[in-house]
Amino acid sequence: MKKGMIKTLISTVALIVLVMLLPVKAMAADKDTVVALGADLTESQKTTVLSLMGLTEADLANCTVITVTNADEHKFLDGYIDSSVIGTRALTSVKMTKSAPGSGINVTTQNVNYCTTGMYRNALLTAGVEDRDVLVVAPTPISGTAGLIGAVRAYEVSTGETVSEDVLDGALDELITTGELNEQLENVSNEDVEALMAWLKNMIATGKLDTSDENSIRQTISEGEKQFGVTLTDDEKKQIVDLLKKLDKLGLNGTYLIDQAENLYKKYGSDVVNQAQDVINEAVGNAVSQATQSFFSSIKESFTGFFSNLFGR
Repeated sequence: MKKGMIKTLISTVALIVLVMLLPVKAMAADKDTVVALGADLTESQKTTVLSLMGLTEADLANCTVITVTNADEHKFLDGYIDSSVIGTRALTSVKMTKSAPGSGINVTTQNVNYCTTGMYRNALLTAGVEDRDVLVVAPTPISGTAGLIGAVRAYEVSTGETVSEDVLDGALDELITTGELNEQLENVSNEDVEALMAWLKNMIATGKLDTSDENSIRQTISEGEKQFGVTLTDDEKKQIVDLLKKLDKLGLNGTYLIDQAENLYKKYGSDVVNQAQDVINEAVGNAVSQATQSFFSSIKESFTGFFSNLFGR
Protein backbone atom coordinates (compact mmCIF):
# COMPACT_ATOMS: atom_id res chain seq x y z
CA MET A 1 0.00 0.00 0.00
CA LYS A 2 2.75 2.38 0.97
CA LYS A 3 4.66 1.55 -2.21
CA GLY A 4 1.59 2.43 -4.26
CA MET A 5 1.17 5.70 -2.42
CA ILE A 6 4.83 6.59 -2.91
CA LYS A 7 4.68 5.77 -6.63
CA THR A 8 1.58 7.91 -7.07
CA LEU A 9 3.13 10.73 -5.10
CA ILE A 10 6.33 10.68 -7.14
CA SER A 11 4.33 10.75 -10.38
CA THR A 12 2.30 13.69 -9.09
CA VAL A 13 5.41 15.62 -8.08
CA ALA A 14 6.98 14.95 -11.50
CA LEU A 15 3.87 16.26 -13.23
CA ILE A 16 3.82 19.38 -11.05
CA VAL A 17 7.50 20.05 -11.81
CA LEU A 18 6.85 19.67 -15.54
CA VAL A 19 3.95 22.11 -15.43
CA MET A 20 5.95 24.59 -13.39
CA LEU A 21 8.74 24.57 -15.98
CA LEU A 22 6.50 25.18 -18.97
CA PRO A 23 6.52 28.76 -20.30
CA VAL A 24 3.51 30.68 -19.07
CA LYS A 25 1.93 33.36 -21.20
CA ALA A 26 -0.97 35.59 -20.30
CA MET A 27 -4.22 34.49 -21.87
CA ALA A 28 -5.28 36.70 -24.75
CA ALA A 29 -8.15 36.82 -27.18
CA ASP A 30 -6.12 35.29 -29.98
CA LYS A 31 -7.74 35.85 -33.36
CA ASP A 32 -6.74 33.36 -36.03
CA THR A 33 -6.65 35.76 -38.99
CA VAL A 34 -6.13 39.52 -38.99
CA VAL A 35 -6.12 41.55 -42.22
CA ALA A 36 -4.40 44.96 -42.22
CA LEU A 37 -5.49 46.89 -45.30
CA GLY A 38 -3.85 50.00 -46.69
CA ALA A 39 -6.28 52.83 -45.93
CA ASP A 40 -5.99 54.36 -49.42
CA LEU A 41 -6.81 51.31 -51.53
CA THR A 42 -9.43 51.98 -54.17
CA GLU A 43 -12.24 49.44 -54.47
CA SER A 44 -10.52 47.94 -57.50
CA GLN A 45 -7.18 47.77 -55.69
CA LYS A 46 -8.84 46.26 -52.63
CA THR A 47 -10.37 43.56 -54.81
CA THR A 48 -6.90 42.81 -56.23
CA VAL A 49 -5.32 42.69 -52.78
CA LEU A 50 -8.00 40.38 -51.41
CA SER A 51 -7.62 38.12 -54.42
CA LEU A 52 -3.86 37.88 -53.80
CA MET A 53 -4.65 37.00 -50.19
CA GLY A 54 -7.04 34.27 -51.30
CA LEU A 55 -9.97 36.13 -49.73
CA THR A 56 -13.27 37.59 -50.84
CA GLU A 57 -15.17 40.52 -49.40
CA ALA A 58 -17.48 38.00 -47.71
CA ASP A 59 -14.49 36.25 -46.10
CA LEU A 60 -13.59 39.44 -44.25
CA ALA A 61 -16.60 38.86 -41.99
CA ASN A 62 -14.64 35.96 -40.46
CA CYS A 63 -11.45 38.00 -40.04
CA THR A 64 -10.47 40.93 -37.88
CA VAL A 65 -9.87 43.86 -40.26
CA ILE A 66 -7.76 46.91 -39.45
CA THR A 67 -6.33 49.71 -41.59
CA VAL A 68 -2.86 51.22 -41.87
CA THR A 69 -2.74 54.89 -42.81
CA ASN A 70 -0.20 56.93 -44.71
CA ALA A 71 0.27 58.97 -41.52
CA ASP A 72 1.35 55.73 -39.75
CA GLU A 73 3.86 55.09 -42.53
CA HIS A 74 5.39 58.56 -42.34
CA LYS A 75 5.48 58.52 -38.54
CA PHE A 76 7.75 55.48 -38.43
CA LEU A 77 9.56 55.59 -41.78
CA ASP A 78 10.43 59.26 -42.35
CA GLY A 79 13.56 58.89 -40.25
CA TYR A 80 14.91 56.15 -42.52
CA ILE A 81 13.80 56.78 -46.08
CA ASP A 82 12.86 59.90 -48.04
CA SER A 83 9.23 60.90 -47.55
CA SER A 84 8.79 61.06 -51.32
CA VAL A 85 9.54 57.34 -51.49
CA ILE A 86 6.85 56.64 -48.89
CA GLY A 87 4.40 58.68 -50.93
CA THR A 88 0.93 59.89 -50.03
CA ARG A 89 -1.11 56.68 -50.15
CA ALA A 90 -1.09 53.63 -47.90
CA LEU A 91 -1.41 50.61 -50.17
CA THR A 92 0.67 47.79 -48.64
CA SER A 93 -1.57 45.26 -46.92
CA VAL A 94 -0.98 42.25 -44.70
CA LYS A 95 -2.77 39.01 -43.93
CA MET A 96 -1.59 37.41 -40.68
CA THR A 97 -2.74 33.96 -39.58
CA LYS A 98 -2.02 32.25 -36.29
CA SER A 99 0.03 29.06 -36.74
CA ALA A 100 0.93 26.12 -34.52
CA PRO A 101 3.07 26.80 -31.42
CA GLY A 102 6.76 26.51 -32.29
CA SER A 103 6.23 26.96 -36.03
CA GLY A 104 7.87 30.40 -36.01
CA ILE A 105 7.31 33.10 -38.60
CA ASN A 106 6.66 32.23 -42.24
CA VAL A 107 6.54 35.13 -44.69
CA THR A 108 5.43 35.31 -48.32
CA THR A 109 4.97 38.37 -50.52
CA GLN A 110 3.07 39.45 -53.61
CA ASN A 111 3.97 42.59 -55.60
CA VAL A 112 6.73 43.55 -53.16
CA ASN A 113 9.96 44.36 -55.00
CA TYR A 114 12.31 45.68 -52.29
CA CYS A 115 11.73 43.94 -48.97
CA THR A 116 12.60 40.25 -49.03
CA THR A 117 10.87 37.59 -46.97
CA GLY A 118 14.05 37.26 -44.89
CA MET A 119 14.08 40.98 -44.14
CA TYR A 120 10.49 40.85 -42.93
CA ARG A 121 11.10 37.70 -40.89
CA ASN A 122 14.17 39.06 -39.08
CA ALA A 123 12.45 42.35 -38.30
CA LEU A 124 9.29 40.62 -37.06
CA LEU A 125 11.40 38.47 -34.74
CA THR A 126 12.92 41.67 -33.37
CA ALA A 127 9.41 43.01 -32.82
CA GLY A 128 8.57 39.91 -30.77
CA VAL A 129 6.17 38.29 -33.23
CA GLU A 130 5.79 34.53 -32.74
CA ASP A 131 4.13 31.69 -34.64
CA ARG A 132 2.40 33.51 -37.46
CA ASP A 133 2.01 33.05 -41.22
CA VAL A 134 2.43 36.48 -42.79
CA LEU A 135 1.47 37.49 -46.32
CA VAL A 136 2.45 41.00 -47.46
CA VAL A 137 0.75 42.17 -50.66
CA ALA A 138 0.17 45.27 -52.78
CA PRO A 139 -2.09 45.91 -55.77
CA THR A 140 0.93 46.74 -57.96
CA PRO A 141 4.70 46.32 -57.43
CA ILE A 142 5.99 48.58 -54.63
CA SER A 143 8.81 48.52 -52.07
CA GLY A 144 6.69 47.12 -49.25
CA THR A 145 8.58 48.90 -46.47
CA ALA A 146 5.28 49.80 -44.78
CA GLY A 147 4.33 46.11 -44.64
CA LEU A 148 6.17 45.69 -41.35
CA ILE A 149 3.95 48.31 -39.72
CA GLY A 150 0.82 46.47 -40.85
CA ALA A 151 2.20 43.14 -39.66
CA VAL A 152 3.07 44.45 -36.20
CA ARG A 153 -0.31 46.14 -35.84
CA ALA A 154 -2.02 42.90 -36.91
CA TYR A 155 -0.05 40.98 -34.27
CA GLU A 156 -1.08 43.46 -31.59
CA VAL A 157 -4.75 42.96 -32.45
CA SER A 158 -4.32 39.19 -32.65
CA THR A 159 -2.75 38.83 -29.22
CA GLY A 160 -4.04 41.84 -27.34
CA GLU A 161 -0.43 42.77 -26.56
CA THR A 162 1.09 46.16 -27.40
CA VAL A 163 4.41 46.41 -29.23
CA SER A 164 6.19 49.53 -27.98
CA GLU A 165 7.12 52.25 -30.43
CA ASP A 166 10.79 51.78 -29.52
CA VAL A 167 10.60 48.10 -30.50
CA LEU A 168 8.79 48.88 -33.75
CA ASP A 169 11.35 51.59 -34.50
CA GLY A 170 14.20 49.13 -33.92
CA ALA A 171 12.57 46.54 -36.16
CA LEU A 172 12.06 49.11 -38.93
CA ASP A 173 15.66 50.30 -38.57
CA GLU A 174 16.79 46.70 -38.99
CA LEU A 175 14.53 46.24 -42.02
CA ILE A 176 15.83 49.36 -43.77
CA THR A 177 19.49 48.75 -42.84
CA THR A 178 19.33 45.19 -44.16
CA GLY A 179 17.66 46.38 -47.36
CA GLU A 180 20.35 49.00 -47.92
CA LEU A 181 23.10 46.42 -47.37
CA ASN A 182 21.39 44.06 -49.81
CA GLU A 183 21.52 46.82 -52.42
CA GLN A 184 25.07 47.99 -51.67
CA LEU A 185 26.92 44.69 -51.41
CA GLU A 186 28.02 43.02 -54.62
CA ASN A 187 28.53 39.29 -55.17
CA VAL A 188 26.70 38.54 -51.93
CA SER A 189 23.24 37.02 -51.72
CA ASN A 190 20.43 38.60 -49.72
CA GLU A 191 20.32 35.42 -47.63
CA ASP A 192 23.97 35.90 -46.58
CA VAL A 193 23.31 39.47 -45.43
CA GLU A 194 20.14 38.45 -43.57
CA ALA A 195 21.94 35.55 -41.88
CA LEU A 196 24.74 37.88 -40.77
CA MET A 197 22.24 40.31 -39.27
CA ALA A 198 20.38 37.52 -37.48
CA TRP A 199 23.64 36.14 -36.09
CA LEU A 200 24.81 39.53 -34.81
CA LYS A 201 21.43 40.12 -33.22
CA ASN A 202 21.66 36.75 -31.49
CA MET A 203 25.07 37.64 -30.08
CA ILE A 204 23.47 40.64 -28.39
CA ALA A 205 20.34 38.87 -27.22
CA THR A 206 22.31 36.12 -25.50
CA GLY A 207 24.79 38.44 -23.82
CA LYS A 208 27.72 37.32 -25.97
CA LEU A 209 28.38 40.86 -27.21
CA ASP A 210 28.96 43.95 -25.07
CA THR A 211 27.63 46.87 -27.09
CA SER A 212 29.26 49.39 -24.76
CA ASP A 213 32.60 48.45 -26.33
CA GLU A 214 32.62 49.52 -29.98
CA ASN A 215 35.88 47.67 -30.68
CA SER A 216 34.26 44.48 -29.45
CA ILE A 217 31.27 45.07 -31.73
CA ARG A 218 33.55 45.60 -34.72
CA GLN A 219 35.53 42.46 -33.93
CA THR A 220 32.29 40.48 -33.77
CA ILE A 221 31.17 41.98 -37.09
CA SER A 222 34.51 40.94 -38.60
CA GLU A 223 33.96 37.40 -37.30
CA GLY A 224 30.51 37.44 -38.87
CA GLU A 225 31.97 38.55 -42.20
CA LYS A 226 34.13 35.42 -42.23
CA GLN A 227 31.26 33.16 -41.13
CA PHE A 228 28.86 34.34 -43.83
CA GLY A 229 31.18 35.41 -46.65
CA VAL A 230 30.29 39.11 -46.46
CA THR A 231 32.74 41.99 -46.90
CA LEU A 232 31.71 45.35 -45.45
CA THR A 233 33.11 48.86 -45.81
CA ASP A 234 33.86 50.99 -42.74
CA ASP A 235 30.69 53.01 -43.37
CA GLU A 236 28.60 49.85 -43.58
CA LYS A 237 30.14 48.54 -40.35
CA LYS A 238 29.35 51.84 -38.64
CA GLN A 239 25.76 51.53 -39.83
CA ILE A 240 25.53 48.07 -38.27
CA VAL A 241 27.24 49.22 -35.05
CA ASP A 242 24.62 51.93 -34.59
CA LEU A 243 21.80 49.47 -35.23
CA LEU A 244 23.15 46.88 -32.79
CA LYS A 245 23.46 49.49 -30.04
CA LYS A 246 19.80 50.36 -30.56
CA LEU A 247 18.67 46.72 -30.61
CA ASP A 248 20.57 45.99 -27.40
CA LYS A 249 18.17 48.27 -25.53
CA LEU A 250 15.09 46.32 -26.60
CA GLY A 251 15.50 43.22 -24.42
CA LEU A 252 15.52 40.68 -27.26
CA ASN A 253 14.56 37.05 -26.56
CA GLY A 254 17.84 35.29 -27.33
CA THR A 255 16.65 31.69 -27.01
CA TYR A 256 13.70 32.26 -29.35
CA LEU A 257 15.77 34.19 -31.88
CA ILE A 258 18.45 31.52 -32.12
CA ASP A 259 15.93 28.69 -32.25
CA GLN A 260 14.16 30.37 -35.17
CA ALA A 261 17.43 31.14 -36.97
CA GLU A 262 18.91 27.65 -36.77
CA ASN A 263 17.58 26.54 -40.17
CA LEU A 264 18.98 29.74 -41.66
CA TYR A 265 22.44 28.87 -40.34
CA LYS A 266 22.61 25.30 -41.65
CA LYS A 267 24.04 26.24 -45.05
CA TYR A 268 27.03 27.90 -43.34
CA GLY A 269 28.36 24.75 -41.69
CA SER A 270 28.24 22.85 -38.44
CA ASP A 271 30.34 25.35 -36.47
CA VAL A 272 27.73 28.08 -36.77
CA VAL A 273 24.85 25.67 -36.04
CA ASN A 274 26.65 24.18 -33.04
CA GLN A 275 27.49 27.62 -31.67
CA ALA A 276 23.84 28.60 -31.90
CA GLN A 277 22.70 25.36 -30.27
CA ASP A 278 25.21 25.75 -27.45
CA VAL A 279 23.75 29.13 -26.61
CA ILE A 280 20.22 27.69 -26.67
CA ASN A 281 21.22 24.85 -24.35
CA GLU A 282 22.95 27.24 -21.97
CA ALA A 283 19.95 29.55 -21.82
CA VAL A 284 17.47 26.71 -21.37
CA GLY A 285 19.69 25.02 -18.80
CA ASN A 286 19.93 28.18 -16.74
CA ALA A 287 16.18 28.68 -16.89
CA VAL A 288 15.46 25.10 -15.83
CA SER A 289 18.03 25.26 -13.04
CA GLN A 290 16.56 28.46 -11.65
CA ALA A 291 13.00 27.20 -11.95
CA THR A 292 13.69 23.85 -10.27
CA GLN A 293 15.72 25.48 -7.50
CA SER A 294 12.93 27.93 -6.76
CA PHE A 295 10.26 25.23 -6.99
CA PHE A 296 11.94 22.72 -4.71
CA SER A 297 12.86 25.39 -2.19
CA SER A 298 9.20 26.31 -1.92
CA ILE A 299 7.97 22.74 -1.30
CA LYS A 300 10.91 21.27 0.60
CA GLU A 301 9.52 21.78 4.09
CA SER A 302 6.06 20.48 3.23
CA PHE A 303 7.31 17.25 1.69
CA THR A 304 9.96 16.71 4.36
CA GLY A 305 7.22 16.72 6.97
CA PHE A 306 5.00 14.48 4.86
CA PHE A 307 7.63 11.79 4.32
CA SER A 308 8.68 11.92 7.96
CA ASN A 309 5.13 11.18 9.01
CA LEU A 310 4.71 8.51 6.32
CA PHE A 311 7.78 6.49 7.18
CA GLY A 312 7.60 7.17 10.89
CA ARG A 313 4.46 5.09 11.28
